[in-house]
Amino acid sequence: MHTLPASTVTKYPVFPRARDVQPVREARRAPAVSEADVPNDLRSVPGAPKDRAQEAFFARHYREPNFKTSPINQTYHKVVTAAPGYVGETYRRLGEKYGDLIARVNESAQTFHLRAPAEPRDPSSDLTDAIRAAALDAGADVVGFADFDRTYVTADTLDDALFQNVIVLGRAFDWETTDKAPSVEWDVHSYDTSLALALAAHEVAAFILAKGYRVQFIAGTGLPGEKMVAPILPYAIESGLGQMGANGTMLTPEFGSRLRLMGLSTDAPVTHGKPRDIGVNVLCDKCQVCVARCPGRALSRVKVQWHGVTKYKVVADRCLPILRFAECNVCTKVCPVQHFGLKAVLDHWRETGAVLGKGTAALESYEMFEKGRFGPGELPRFDVKEGGKGLKRMAREIGVTPV
Repeated sequence: MHTLPASTVTKYPVFPRARDVQPVREARRAPAVSEADVPNDLRSVPGAPKDRAQEAFFARHYREPNFKTSPINQTYHKVVTAAPGYVGETYRRLGEKYGDLIARVNESAQTFHLRAPAEPRDPSSDLTDAIRAAALDAGADVVGFADFDRTYVTADTLDDALFQNVIVLGRAFDWETTDKAPSVEWDVHSYDTSLALALAAHEVAAFILAKGYRVQFIAGTGLPGEKMVAPILPYAIESGLGQMGANGTMLTPEFGSRLRLMGLSTDAPVTHGKPRDIGVNVLCDKCQVCVARCPGRALSRVKVQWHGVTKYKVVADRCLPILRFAECNVCTKVCPVQHFGLKAVLDHWRETGAVLGKGTAALESYEMFEKGRFGPGELPRFDVKEGGKGLKRMAREIGVTPV
Protein backbone atom coordinates (compact mmCIF):
# COMPACT_ATOMS: atom_id res chain seq x y z
CA MET A 1 0.00 0.00 0.00
CA HIS A 2 1.49 3.32 -1.09
CA THR A 3 1.34 5.88 1.71
CA LEU A 4 2.38 9.43 2.33
CA PRO A 5 5.84 9.93 3.81
CA ALA A 6 5.55 9.67 7.59
CA SER A 7 5.03 13.03 9.27
CA THR A 8 5.17 13.90 12.94
CA VAL A 9 3.96 17.46 12.33
CA THR A 10 0.50 18.06 13.79
CA LYS A 11 -1.01 21.05 12.00
CA TYR A 12 -4.60 20.31 13.03
CA PRO A 13 -4.79 19.12 16.67
CA VAL A 14 -8.58 18.85 16.26
CA PHE A 15 -10.14 17.53 13.06
CA PRO A 16 -11.20 20.54 10.97
CA ARG A 17 -14.45 20.73 9.03
CA ALA A 18 -14.61 20.12 5.28
CA ARG A 19 -14.94 23.83 4.55
CA ASP A 20 -11.80 24.54 6.59
CA VAL A 21 -9.55 22.40 4.37
CA GLN A 22 -11.36 23.33 1.15
CA PRO A 23 -12.80 26.83 1.61
CA VAL A 24 -12.99 27.64 -2.12
CA ARG A 25 -14.60 25.22 -4.58
CA GLU A 26 -16.79 25.67 -7.64
CA ALA A 27 -18.80 22.47 -7.61
CA ARG A 28 -20.98 23.70 -10.50
CA ARG A 29 -24.02 21.58 -9.74
CA ALA A 30 -26.18 20.78 -12.77
CA PRO A 31 -29.96 20.31 -12.54
CA ALA A 32 -31.41 17.05 -11.26
CA VAL A 33 -32.90 14.60 -13.74
CA SER A 34 -35.98 12.41 -13.38
CA GLU A 35 -36.66 9.27 -15.36
CA ALA A 36 -39.30 11.23 -17.29
CA ASP A 37 -36.52 13.47 -18.69
CA VAL A 38 -34.85 10.54 -20.47
CA PRO A 39 -35.57 10.29 -24.23
CA ASN A 40 -37.22 7.02 -25.22
CA ASP A 41 -34.25 5.86 -27.30
CA LEU A 42 -31.91 6.21 -24.29
CA ARG A 43 -34.02 4.22 -21.84
CA SER A 44 -32.97 0.81 -20.54
CA VAL A 45 -33.15 -0.56 -17.00
CA PRO A 46 -32.85 1.05 -13.57
CA GLY A 47 -29.32 0.96 -12.17
CA ALA A 48 -27.05 -1.57 -13.85
CA PRO A 49 -28.14 -4.53 -16.00
CA LYS A 50 -27.52 -7.57 -13.83
CA ASP A 51 -28.36 -11.21 -13.29
CA ARG A 52 -28.95 -11.65 -9.55
CA ALA A 53 -28.50 -15.42 -9.72
CA GLN A 54 -25.10 -15.04 -11.39
CA GLU A 55 -24.11 -12.37 -8.89
CA ALA A 56 -24.93 -14.76 -6.05
CA PHE A 57 -22.99 -17.58 -7.73
CA PHE A 58 -19.81 -15.53 -8.15
CA ALA A 59 -20.11 -14.08 -4.66
CA ARG A 60 -20.32 -17.59 -3.25
CA HIS A 61 -17.56 -19.23 -5.30
CA TYR A 62 -15.39 -16.47 -6.82
CA ARG A 63 -15.75 -13.47 -4.56
CA GLU A 64 -13.80 -10.40 -5.73
CA PRO A 65 -10.52 -9.71 -3.91
CA ASN A 66 -9.74 -6.34 -2.35
CA PHE A 67 -8.22 -4.30 -5.19
CA LYS A 68 -6.35 -2.12 -2.71
CA THR A 69 -4.24 -5.12 -1.68
CA SER A 70 -4.28 -6.98 -5.02
CA PRO A 71 -1.02 -8.05 -6.71
CA ILE A 72 -1.46 -5.62 -9.60
CA ASN A 73 -2.06 -2.68 -7.25
CA GLN A 74 0.98 -3.65 -5.17
CA THR A 75 3.01 -3.83 -8.39
CA TYR A 76 1.76 -0.34 -9.31
CA HIS A 77 3.01 1.11 -6.02
CA LYS A 78 6.42 -0.50 -6.54
CA VAL A 79 6.57 1.00 -10.04
CA VAL A 80 5.55 4.46 -8.81
CA THR A 81 8.42 4.37 -6.33
CA ALA A 82 10.93 3.25 -8.95
CA ALA A 83 9.85 5.21 -12.05
CA PRO A 84 10.11 8.97 -12.58
CA GLY A 85 6.82 10.83 -12.31
CA TYR A 86 4.93 13.54 -10.46
CA VAL A 87 3.25 11.57 -7.66
CA GLY A 88 6.12 12.41 -5.30
CA GLU A 89 5.54 16.13 -5.81
CA THR A 90 1.84 15.69 -5.05
CA TYR A 91 2.59 13.86 -1.81
CA ARG A 92 5.23 16.44 -0.83
CA ARG A 93 2.64 19.21 -1.13
CA LEU A 94 0.08 17.22 0.84
CA GLY A 95 2.62 16.66 3.62
CA GLU A 96 3.36 20.38 3.78
CA LYS A 97 -0.33 21.27 3.94
CA TYR A 98 -1.60 18.66 6.37
CA GLY A 99 1.25 17.17 8.35
CA ASP A 100 -0.03 14.00 10.04
CA LEU A 101 -3.73 14.84 9.54
CA ILE A 102 -4.31 12.35 6.69
CA ALA A 103 -2.77 9.49 8.69
CA ARG A 104 -4.90 10.39 11.72
CA VAL A 105 -8.09 10.58 9.63
CA ASN A 106 -7.36 7.14 8.14
CA GLU A 107 -6.69 5.65 11.56
CA SER A 108 -9.89 7.15 12.96
CA ALA A 109 -11.94 5.83 10.04
CA GLN A 110 -10.52 2.33 10.40
CA THR A 111 -11.42 2.11 14.09
CA PHE A 112 -14.63 4.15 14.25
CA HIS A 113 -16.81 1.02 14.50
CA LEU A 114 -15.27 0.34 17.93
CA ARG A 115 -16.78 3.49 19.42
CA ALA A 116 -19.74 3.02 21.74
CA PRO A 117 -22.96 4.83 20.79
CA ALA A 118 -24.75 7.23 23.12
CA GLU A 119 -27.58 6.09 25.35
CA PRO A 120 -30.53 6.15 25.24
CA ARG A 121 -31.19 5.75 21.55
CA ASP A 122 -33.14 8.32 19.57
CA PRO A 123 -36.68 6.88 19.47
CA SER A 124 -37.29 7.99 15.86
CA SER A 125 -38.34 5.17 13.56
CA ASP A 126 -36.53 6.64 10.55
CA LEU A 127 -33.42 8.85 10.60
CA THR A 128 -33.02 9.20 6.81
CA ASP A 129 -33.89 12.89 6.59
CA ALA A 130 -31.91 13.80 9.70
CA ILE A 131 -28.80 12.00 8.44
CA ARG A 132 -29.13 13.54 4.98
CA ALA A 133 -29.40 17.03 6.47
CA ALA A 134 -26.37 16.42 8.70
CA ALA A 135 -24.36 15.15 5.72
CA LEU A 136 -25.19 18.11 3.51
CA ASP A 137 -24.34 20.51 6.34
CA ALA A 138 -21.03 18.71 6.89
CA GLY A 139 -19.97 19.13 3.26
CA ALA A 140 -21.42 16.28 1.20
CA ASP A 141 -23.01 17.20 -2.15
CA VAL A 142 -24.98 13.98 -2.65
CA VAL A 143 -26.30 11.43 -0.14
CA GLY A 144 -27.78 8.00 -0.80
CA PHE A 145 -29.04 5.06 1.26
CA ALA A 146 -28.92 1.35 0.37
CA ASP A 147 -29.02 -2.13 1.85
CA PHE A 148 -25.59 -3.41 2.85
CA ASP A 149 -25.75 -6.39 0.50
CA ARG A 150 -22.75 -8.63 1.31
CA THR A 151 -22.54 -9.67 -2.36
CA TYR A 152 -20.07 -6.86 -3.00
CA VAL A 153 -17.90 -7.15 0.11
CA THR A 154 -14.37 -8.25 -0.80
CA ALA A 155 -13.12 -11.76 -0.09
CA ASP A 156 -10.58 -10.75 2.54
CA THR A 157 -12.91 -8.41 4.46
CA LEU A 158 -16.15 -10.41 4.50
CA ASP A 159 -15.86 -11.17 8.20
CA ASP A 160 -15.22 -7.49 8.96
CA ALA A 161 -18.45 -6.14 7.45
CA LEU A 162 -20.92 -4.81 10.02
CA PHE A 163 -24.52 -3.57 10.14
CA GLN A 164 -27.28 -3.65 7.54
CA ASN A 165 -27.49 -0.19 5.95
CA VAL A 166 -25.11 1.81 3.78
CA ILE A 167 -24.91 5.59 3.61
CA VAL A 168 -23.26 6.84 0.41
CA LEU A 169 -21.64 10.27 0.60
CA GLY A 170 -20.28 12.21 -2.36
CA ARG A 171 -18.39 15.48 -2.67
CA ALA A 172 -17.81 17.14 -6.04
CA PHE A 173 -14.45 18.21 -7.39
CA ASP A 174 -13.99 21.79 -8.52
CA TRP A 175 -15.12 22.16 -12.14
CA GLU A 176 -12.25 24.34 -13.35
CA THR A 177 -9.56 22.29 -11.61
CA THR A 178 -11.00 19.11 -13.13
CA ASP A 179 -10.58 20.75 -16.54
CA LYS A 180 -6.82 20.99 -15.81
CA ALA A 181 -6.38 17.24 -15.40
CA PRO A 182 -3.99 15.52 -15.62
CA SER A 183 -1.72 17.74 -13.51
CA VAL A 184 -0.17 17.99 -10.07
CA GLU A 185 -2.66 20.77 -9.35
CA TRP A 186 -5.50 18.37 -10.08
CA ASP A 187 -3.89 15.64 -7.97
CA VAL A 188 -3.57 17.85 -4.92
CA HIS A 189 -7.14 19.08 -5.37
CA SER A 190 -8.44 15.51 -5.62
CA TYR A 191 -6.81 14.64 -2.30
CA ASP A 192 -8.06 17.89 -0.76
CA THR A 193 -11.55 16.79 -1.79
CA SER A 194 -11.02 13.28 -0.42
CA LEU A 195 -9.87 14.71 2.90
CA ALA A 196 -12.80 17.14 3.03
CA LEU A 197 -15.23 14.27 2.37
CA ALA A 198 -13.56 12.06 4.98
CA LEU A 199 -13.92 14.86 7.53
CA ALA A 200 -17.56 15.34 6.54
CA ALA A 201 -18.11 11.59 6.93
CA HIS A 202 -16.66 11.78 10.43
CA GLU A 203 -19.22 14.44 11.29
CA VAL A 204 -22.00 12.23 9.94
CA ALA A 205 -20.65 9.23 11.86
CA ALA A 206 -20.48 11.26 15.08
CA PHE A 207 -24.05 12.48 14.49
CA ILE A 208 -25.28 8.89 14.17
CA LEU A 209 -23.28 7.80 17.22
CA ALA A 210 -24.93 10.57 19.23
CA LYS A 211 -28.31 9.22 18.14
CA GLY A 212 -27.45 5.91 19.78
CA TYR A 213 -26.39 3.89 16.72
CA ARG A 214 -23.11 2.47 15.48
CA VAL A 215 -21.13 3.25 12.32
CA GLN A 216 -18.42 1.61 10.24
CA PHE A 217 -16.37 3.20 7.43
CA ILE A 218 -16.64 0.59 4.67
CA ALA A 219 -15.29 2.18 1.49
CA GLY A 220 -12.07 3.80 2.60
CA THR A 221 -11.31 7.50 2.54
CA GLY A 222 -9.78 7.94 -0.91
CA LEU A 223 -6.59 9.00 0.87
CA PRO A 224 -3.13 7.39 0.74
CA GLY A 225 -2.97 4.56 3.27
CA GLU A 226 -6.72 3.89 3.31
CA LYS A 227 -8.32 0.49 3.91
CA MET A 228 -11.51 -0.80 2.32
CA VAL A 229 -14.20 -3.29 3.33
CA ALA A 230 -16.30 -3.01 0.16
CA PRO A 231 -16.29 -0.94 -3.05
CA ILE A 232 -18.78 1.90 -2.85
CA LEU A 233 -20.03 1.95 -6.46
CA PRO A 234 -22.56 -0.92 -6.24
CA TYR A 235 -24.24 0.72 -3.24
CA ALA A 236 -24.19 4.16 -4.87
CA ILE A 237 -25.99 2.70 -7.91
CA GLU A 238 -28.50 0.84 -5.75
CA SER A 239 -29.22 4.02 -3.77
CA GLY A 240 -30.36 5.78 -6.94
CA LEU A 241 -27.58 8.38 -7.16
CA GLY A 242 -26.57 7.48 -10.71
CA GLN A 243 -25.59 4.76 -13.19
CA MET A 244 -22.30 3.21 -14.26
CA GLY A 245 -20.51 4.97 -17.09
CA ALA A 246 -18.14 3.78 -19.79
CA ASN A 247 -15.24 5.14 -17.72
CA GLY A 248 -15.82 2.47 -15.07
CA THR A 249 -17.37 4.70 -12.44
CA MET A 250 -20.75 6.25 -11.64
CA LEU A 251 -22.24 9.20 -13.51
CA THR A 252 -24.69 11.38 -11.58
CA PRO A 253 -27.03 13.93 -13.20
CA GLU A 254 -25.52 16.77 -11.20
CA PHE A 255 -21.78 16.10 -11.52
CA GLY A 256 -21.18 13.16 -13.84
CA SER A 257 -18.25 11.25 -12.34
CA ARG A 258 -16.71 14.47 -10.95
CA LEU A 259 -17.24 13.13 -7.44
CA ARG A 260 -15.33 11.50 -4.63
CA LEU A 261 -17.48 8.84 -2.97
CA MET A 262 -17.35 7.28 0.49
CA GLY A 263 -19.50 4.80 2.36
CA LEU A 264 -20.59 4.21 5.93
CA SER A 265 -22.51 1.22 7.25
CA THR A 266 -24.82 1.64 10.21
CA ASP A 267 -27.56 0.03 12.27
CA ALA A 268 -29.50 3.32 12.34
CA PRO A 269 -33.00 3.02 10.83
CA VAL A 270 -33.05 4.52 7.32
CA THR A 271 -35.12 4.18 4.15
CA HIS A 272 -33.23 2.76 1.19
CA GLY A 273 -33.28 4.45 -2.20
CA LYS A 274 -33.94 2.58 -5.43
CA PRO A 275 -31.84 2.31 -8.60
CA ARG A 276 -32.96 4.64 -11.38
CA ASP A 277 -32.73 4.76 -15.16
CA ILE A 278 -31.38 8.22 -16.01
CA GLY A 279 -30.29 7.26 -19.53
CA VAL A 280 -26.60 6.67 -18.81
CA ASN A 281 -26.58 2.97 -19.75
CA VAL A 282 -27.44 3.74 -23.37
CA LEU A 283 -25.95 7.23 -23.55
CA CYS A 284 -22.47 5.87 -22.83
CA ASP A 285 -22.90 3.33 -25.63
CA LYS A 286 -23.60 6.21 -28.02
CA CYS A 287 -20.95 8.59 -26.66
CA GLN A 288 -17.70 6.78 -25.80
CA VAL A 289 -15.68 10.01 -25.71
CA CYS A 290 -13.83 8.76 -22.64
CA VAL A 291 -13.00 5.48 -24.38
CA ALA A 292 -11.54 7.28 -27.38
CA ARG A 293 -9.60 9.82 -25.29
CA CYS A 294 -8.09 7.49 -22.65
CA PRO A 295 -4.30 7.98 -22.86
CA GLY A 296 -3.67 4.44 -21.63
CA ARG A 297 -6.19 2.78 -23.99
CA ALA A 298 -7.60 1.18 -20.85
CA LEU A 299 -11.35 1.55 -21.45
CA SER A 300 -13.29 -1.10 -23.35
CA ARG A 301 -15.53 -0.25 -26.30
CA VAL A 302 -17.99 -3.02 -25.51
CA LYS A 303 -19.65 -4.10 -22.30
CA VAL A 304 -18.91 -7.45 -20.74
CA GLN A 305 -20.75 -9.50 -18.17
CA TRP A 306 -18.61 -9.47 -15.05
CA HIS A 307 -19.71 -11.43 -11.99
CA GLY A 308 -23.33 -11.11 -13.11
CA VAL A 309 -23.27 -7.40 -14.02
CA THR A 310 -23.19 -6.11 -17.60
CA LYS A 311 -20.74 -3.19 -17.62
CA TYR A 312 -17.71 -1.57 -19.15
CA LYS A 313 -14.48 -2.90 -17.64
CA VAL A 314 -11.31 -0.92 -17.09
CA VAL A 315 -8.11 -2.80 -18.01
CA ALA A 316 -6.04 -2.05 -14.91
CA ASP A 317 -2.78 -3.22 -16.52
CA ARG A 318 -3.14 -0.36 -19.05
CA CYS A 319 -4.61 2.23 -16.68
CA LEU A 320 -2.13 2.02 -13.81
CA PRO A 321 1.04 2.88 -15.79
CA ILE A 322 -0.46 6.27 -16.67
CA LEU A 323 -0.91 6.99 -12.98
CA ARG A 324 2.86 7.10 -12.53
CA PHE A 325 2.65 10.57 -14.12
CA ALA A 326 -0.14 11.62 -11.80
CA GLU A 327 -3.74 10.69 -11.02
CA CYS A 328 -4.95 10.74 -14.62
CA ASN A 329 -8.71 11.55 -14.60
CA VAL A 330 -8.85 12.26 -18.34
CA CYS A 331 -11.96 10.08 -18.55
CA THR A 332 -13.79 12.40 -16.14
CA LYS A 333 -12.45 15.62 -17.69
CA VAL A 334 -13.68 14.76 -21.21
CA CYS A 335 -17.08 13.40 -20.17
CA PRO A 336 -19.95 15.53 -21.52
CA VAL A 337 -22.10 14.68 -18.50
CA GLN A 338 -19.62 16.13 -16.01
CA HIS A 339 -18.83 19.10 -18.26
CA PHE A 340 -22.37 20.18 -19.17
CA GLY A 341 -24.61 18.24 -16.77
CA LEU A 342 -26.79 15.27 -17.73
CA LYS A 343 -29.96 17.30 -18.42
CA ALA A 344 -28.21 19.46 -21.01
CA VAL A 345 -26.79 16.34 -22.67
CA LEU A 346 -30.20 14.61 -22.72
CA ASP A 347 -31.94 17.72 -24.09
CA HIS A 348 -29.32 18.07 -26.84
CA TRP A 349 -29.73 14.40 -27.75
CA ARG A 350 -33.51 14.75 -27.94
CA GLU A 351 -33.17 17.75 -30.28
CA THR A 352 -30.29 16.59 -32.48
CA GLY A 353 -29.60 12.88 -31.95
CA ALA A 354 -25.98 13.82 -31.16
CA VAL A 355 -23.87 13.89 -28.00
CA LEU A 356 -23.25 17.44 -26.76
CA GLY A 357 -19.60 18.47 -27.18
CA LYS A 358 -18.43 15.23 -28.78
CA GLY A 359 -15.57 15.80 -31.22
CA THR A 360 -14.85 19.34 -30.04
CA ALA A 361 -11.43 20.51 -28.90
CA ALA A 362 -12.99 22.42 -26.01
CA LEU A 363 -14.22 19.17 -24.46
CA GLU A 364 -11.76 16.53 -25.63
CA SER A 365 -8.32 18.21 -25.52
CA TYR A 366 -5.84 17.64 -22.69
CA GLU A 367 -2.17 18.02 -21.87
CA MET A 368 -0.12 15.04 -20.73
CA PHE A 369 2.86 16.68 -19.03
CA GLU A 370 6.00 16.56 -21.20
CA LYS A 371 4.16 14.48 -23.82
CA GLY A 372 2.37 17.61 -25.02
CA ARG A 373 -1.22 18.57 -25.84
CA PHE A 374 -3.62 16.21 -27.55
CA GLY A 375 -6.84 17.15 -29.31
CA PRO A 376 -9.69 15.01 -30.72
CA GLY A 377 -8.32 11.95 -32.50
CA GLU A 378 -4.86 12.36 -30.96
CA LEU A 379 -3.37 10.23 -28.21
CA PRO A 380 0.03 10.23 -26.50
CA ARG A 381 2.38 7.33 -27.15
CA PHE A 382 4.31 5.52 -24.44
CA ASP A 383 7.26 3.18 -24.81
CA VAL A 384 7.56 -0.02 -22.81
CA LYS A 385 9.35 1.70 -19.90
CA GLU A 386 6.54 4.25 -19.76
CA GLY A 387 3.81 1.60 -19.66
CA GLY A 388 2.92 1.41 -23.34
CA LYS A 389 2.72 -2.39 -23.16
CA GLY A 390 1.08 -2.58 -19.76
CA LEU A 391 2.13 -2.38 -16.14
CA LYS A 392 3.72 -5.81 -15.84
CA ARG A 393 5.92 -5.31 -18.92
CA MET A 394 6.84 -1.86 -17.63
CA ALA A 395 7.81 -3.23 -14.23
CA ARG A 396 10.15 -5.82 -15.71
CA GLU A 397 11.68 -3.26 -18.09
CA ILE A 398 12.64 -0.91 -15.24
CA GLY A 399 13.88 -3.70 -12.98
CA VAL A 400 10.86 -4.12 -10.71
CA THR A 401 9.62 -7.64 -9.96
CA PRO A 402 5.82 -7.77 -10.37
CA VAL A 403 3.93 -9.00 -7.30
